[in-house]
Amino acid sequence: MGRKERREPRLAARLLEPGPVVLVTTHYRAQPNVMTAAWVIPLSLEPPRIGLAVHPSRLTHELLTKGEFFTLNIVTIEYLPALHLCGLLSGRDTDKFTRAQLHPTDALETDVPVLEEAIAQIECGLAARLSLGDHDLFVGEVLAVAADSELFGDRWLHLEEAPLAHHVGGEWYAALARVYRARLPDEEETEAEDHEASGR
Repeated sequence: MGRKERREPRLAARLLEPGPVVLVTTHYRAQPNVMTAAWVIPLSLEPPRIGLAVHPSRLTHELLTKGEFFTLNIVTIEYLPALHLCGLLSGRDTDKFTRAQLHPTDALETDVPVLEEAIAQIECGLAARLSLGDHDLFVGEVLAVAADSELFGDRWLHLEEAPLAHHVGGEWYAALARVYRARLPDEEETEAEDHEASGR
């Protein structure tokens, strides 16, 4: 894998388009935390904004409300044990970074740690919080984005080599490991004609 490179904030939406499970890092005073989240959605390209749903009982909810910054860390299916564990344990009772063997490091723009294991990160400042039912929706304004230069261009490039994790319920996850290009019927005919002409 390559080195993460800084990207334009509006590419945050492209990083989340396959709907991967992410590891959310937060920090308030001397307390960092990491939590698994599947309910994450792009909300706006300009300004770039991301939505994150969190239950009020979670430590992440408390730290995010007080600290007002968070980072979405995108990891591959290789880190499935860490993804699952960080969704089961509470940071109130244990150091999840240690238990999950995750390594926090400095972010680009905030004091919230990012994970060395992440192939992409989206650093956000809190723009709004909405109570929509049993979860609150935290609206994050994207402050910085970085992604592995070999795996992400203006979209995910090599999901076969580094599949992302998707939560399908309970302890079950799936991996998006193949990318297909959609073509309209007109495009297919044009490509066939071009191929035929080049063979003459």
